[in-house]
Amino acid sequence: MFKAFQALSHVNSKTPVSVALCAAFLTGCGATGDIAENVISGGAEPVQVSRETFAPPVPCPPLQMKTNSHLIREFVRGKDGERDGLIYQALVEDSAVSCSQEADGQRRLKLGFTGDVTPGPAWRGGDVVLPLRVTIPASSDADQKPLVSEVIQIPVSIETGGGGQQWTYVDEKFVIPMNQGSKIQFGFEEGRRR
Repeated sequence: MFKAFQALSHVNSKTPVSVALCAAFLTGCGATGDIAENVISGGAEPVQVSRETFAPPVPCPPLQMKTNSHLIREFVRGKDGERDGLIYQALVEDSAVSCSQEADGQRRLKLGFTGDVTPGPAWRGGDVVLPLRVTIPASSDADQKPLVSEVIQIPVSIETGGGGQQWTYVDEKFVIPMNQGSKIQFGFEEGRRR
């Protein structure tokens, strides 16, 4: 009768016996969980995953360049607007922002700006310090005091006779409340623009 069962099921009698012996051996050792964990993880230690990995992204206020604040020019005293009196001109070409949540629930802003400084005919070499103002209004009400209004000093070195120089500035110092800050305004400081 056993042979008839084998013929009908096409099962080798050694297979069930082998599986049963392996299961009994592993159960007897009390190591089925450890072996299963090692097989599943490839033998590596378990990976700890932070809650922040799956947290939704923190919303950021949009970046907005102030009107006519993308360009700054510096002239030799007494030669304002004259081509041969141009010391340098600088541009803001691109900007980016990302936000993260602090332990106290506030937003930390990571701001990035890039641009170019081009020396003019009156350039003598050295460093340029670009004054970039960042303002974060608390709301759309223009009369309300802004959350942030600060001039960032961006140093750029240009050699004598050198061409244009790219600059990049990244800052993570600004922290604002989660539910405030309608936009992030930026641009070169008005007193130095031409």
